[in-house]
Amino acid sequence: MLRAGIIGCGGITERRHAPVLAGLSNLVSLVALSDVSEDRLDLIGDQYGVSKDHRYVDYESMLKKESLDFVHICTPHHLHQPQAVAAMEAGTDVLLEKPIATDLDEADCIMSAATRTGRRLTVSHNQLFRPLHQAVLACLSSGEIGRTFLVRSEGLSPKHVVGRGKDQNWRTSPTAGGGGPLIDNGYHQIYSAVDFLKSPAKRVFARVGRYVQEIDVEDTALLLIEHENDATTSVQVGWSAHAGGVRVEEIYGTEGQIRIGGDAPVSVWRKHTGEWEALSIEEEGHDEVGFPSLARAFVNAISGKEEVPVSAGDARHVLSIIRSAYESGRTGQPVDVL
Repeated sequence: MLRAGIIGCGGITERRHAPVLAGLSNLVSLVALSDVSEDRLDLIGDQYGVSKDHRYVDYESMLKKESLDFVHICTPHHLHQPQAVAAMEAGTDVLLEKPIATDLDEADCIMSAATRTGRRLTVSHNQLFRPLHQAVLACLSSGEIGRTFLVRSEGLSPKHVVGRGKDQNWRTSPTAGGGGPLIDNGYHQIYSAVDFLKSPAKRVFARVGRYVQEIDVEDTALLLIEHENDATTSVQVGWSAHAGGVRVEEIYGTEGQIRIGGDAPVSVWRKHTGEWEALSIEEEGHDEVGFPSLARAFVNAISGKEEVPVSAGDARHVLSIIRSAYESGRTGQPVDVL
């Protein structure tokens, strides 16, 4: 039985991460919690049976006093680097919420710590593990829509998600969040597109700005991403659609296309049939969005049964795309992805 701790008891832990770890009760025991808010510690601790003497307002005390196999870090973005490094140096494997960090220097520091300590590290690119995403990958790998050349992904909402911890609006802070909807919501869109195309990004052109929200970060970002295989990803993301936006995710190939959402979870159109066909998709539980499969894969990696589900290098590449997009938005010029 693996002993797990959670650093950060905010909304994402309450909604997803704590329930997921509890669902792995045959493999994982949630034994310790850390959060700067005692109210959040009590809420999550009482709900999941973590006794009061294993609840910490200081994560470093938790890492020092507890004997843990892994920690799940679910804190604002700017805390990922110091907390992940501290956990690995304490001899603990790390399941880290996305993004890996707020900038590439922090990401490199985390990767260096993983190499130096020999600890396992994965980053929560959870949507890769959705049955929906896996069905799309299977369709793409079969060659049914030919050579893919474009991913189109649009996700615009009225505002950011308000947190449930001490700093409920950390997502609108350039320090705590590292940016706005691009690094927060758009991160999922970008790693999904890279996975669909099976090709890294090499160049980004972006328009990034603030138009309707009174916040200190962007509320809208529009990206064109050029991939090494000459495919293109178009991403539109924002907290600027007053009435909400229509979610769009489409993949175009030389022989057909795939649509995620709409009349069916996933539909495919093939040139030789000329009609849409809904794919059969395994049903997910409410608000799971791939987290249970990701967590189970990481537990298997700790047990030595398989590789970590998302490498730090993959997470760094997504962050590099995002940082290049912010630079392109600042300069008005295309920027190479490092």
